[in-house]
Amino acid sequence: MIYLRDLSKRFGSKLLFEGLNLHLRPREKVGLVGENGAGKSTLFKIIAGQELPDAGQVDWKKGVRSAMLTQELEQENVSALERALSGLEPYYQVRRDKERCEADEALHRERPDEWGRRLAELENEFQHLGGSELEARAKKILQGLGFKPGEDARPLEEFSGGWRMRVELARLLLQAPDLLLLDEPTNHLDLRSVVWLESFLRSYEGALLLISHDRRFLNALVGRIAELDRGVLTVYTGNYDRYETEKAAKEERLAAEALNQGKRIAEIERFVERFRAKNTKAKQVQSRVKMLDKMERVQVAQQSKSVHFRFPQPPRTGRMVVRLTDIGKSYGAVEVYRDFSIELERGWRIALVGENGAGKSTLLKLMAGVLDADSGQIELGSNVSRAYYSQHHSDALNPNHTVMESMEEVAGHLTRTEKQNLLGAFLFSGDDVQKKVSVLSGGERSRLALARLLAHPSPLMFLDEPTNHLDMKTCEILAAALADFDGTLCVISHDRFFLDAIIDRVWEVDGGGVKEYSGNYSEFEAAKAIEAERAMALKTDKDNQNASPGGDKERKRREAEARNQRYRTLKPLESQLSKTETELERVMDAKSEMEQELAGPDVYEDSQKERLRSLLQRCAELDKEETALQNEWTRLTEQIEQLEQELMEEA
Repeated sequence: MIYLRDLSKRFGSKLLFEGLNLHLRPREKVGLVGENGAGKSTLFKIIAGQELPDAGQVDWKKGVRSAMLTQELEQENVSALERALSGLEPYYQVRRDKERCEADEALHRERPDEWGRRLAELENEFQHLGGSELEARAKKILQGLGFKPGEDARPLEEFSGGWRMRVELARLLLQAPDLLLLDEPTNHLDLRSVVWLESFLRSYEGALLLISHDRRFLNALVGRIAELDRGVLTVYTGNYDRYETEKAAKEERLAAEALNQGKRIAEIERFVERFRAKNTKAKQVQSRVKMLDKMERVQVAQQSKSVHFRFPQPPRTGRMVVRLTDIGKSYGAVEVYRDFSIELERGWRIALVGENGAGKSTLLKLMAGVLDADSGQIELGSNVSRAYYSQHHSDALNPNHTVMESMEEVAGHLTRTEKQNLLGAFLFSGDDVQKKVSVLSGGERSRLALARLLAHPSPLMFLDEPTNHLDMKTCEILAAALADFDGTLCVISHDRFFLDAIIDRVWEVDGGGVKEYSGNYSEFEAAKAIEAERAMALKTDKDNQNASPGGDKERKRREAEARNQRYRTLKPLESQLSKTETELERVMDAKSEMEQELAGPDVYEDSQKERLRSLLQRCAELDKEETALQNEWTRLTEQIEQLEQELMEEA
């Protein structure tokens, strides 16, 4: 479908990639991974034709349509729904012409026949292009991405950048191109919308090239991983987890080959050095020198610098860290919380989840102290200080400071080596620490803001989408740092893998209240699935009862009849069990008497042989009888216990 042939691209002296080749097949889903700054977004722009390569070419199969999620947002004065539909140009144009014709009162009044004919033509063309079904599909996609019914009619300019980005994503999905190019599509989505998008793309019939730092999102969608690392594109079969396994095995194999080759090279070099001056060995020396020149050296993958840093730990707080009592909060006429109370305890690691507009961010900001309640009381515990992070915090960095100077603003208590190690943990090493904040990318600014936060962590931290704009490796570094954090943590994130690594409970925000679940996010998903199954079963039972008049009465009659039948069966079983127990006691007593008689010495005298034979025979008979009665007792007991259990469950 599309071939990338020998692509090369530089920015000034920096080589992004060289000799890059890739074949994308129809309906294939590929994840493009690599560290920030590796050139992934540039490669996307080259594929989309928005930028030219320095060398190489992109070959397309004739007729293939592509679309790319752009970060440059449109500001046109249309509704969210109209913007979503605008990607379907013929449909959108006919729709607008039809609306203009319907509103043309002058033509309707002066030339009604012409007006009616023109409107009928436009209506036929509108229906041919999809008509109201296409509009319904657009609304469904927007709702899947978090828009509530009716919100799509609001002007685009009323929405924030994150919501306009969702409209752009809906616009792309509605076009259904042969190739979708999605660069971090989950960055502006909440968890519910991420799950919806994952489901939508899983059944998407076109090809997909995806950049994402969300491991679970990649695992669920892609069948190949293309890794862009230091200018080289390497393709691995399988999802992200399989890629990591394959890459580690490959690096192990290369390291072993490099070690063996190094030993061989050292042997040859020793031979050359030893016999270089001997005329009798000149031919062999020259042969080995040529061998060294021709030998293709095994290249071991260079490991990105990774610094393990023990982050400073916060002071210990009291058991209660923050308490909200009878909180009220509204935005205009929209009431989010009324008489709401909740308490956060020391050491809890909480994820806030819920639908858009449920009040997650409001609750986070209220607890963090960055938003005031309209009523009620917010109380901090003993020795508690708070820290709040959102992706917008990176915008507050001083652009004139270097990375190191920015760190020194908040980390004066650390030595320079500790500051360098901390920055190194967030991938700022060498000359990077002398870069001005003004030249950093969005991802680099986010990393710096997070490093500053962890340089002097408060015992109570609130994080709002901390992984946005971070690459996979930095997400893992942040997760490791937060897993090591001894304080209390409350986080909103759409990254399910990240949440699983750091949280131990989930607060689901809904309807002005909170429902708590123990465990990580995967365990929360499992609990919600069970709840959904139970709700569906209850609904099915109710529907069945409502489907037939008198169904509930008939069901109760049948249940009563079954219960009475169990009682009728139970009574004779209990009587039979009582008789069996009596008979078993008689046999055991008789057997005991026989055993006592056999224990006496006189029974073994010669004159008592016949008596002994009779006693032994009787003991054998009693043994068989006891075994049979014990088996019968077990059978009756099990039947009675089963019936009693069923009667207890019905009760």
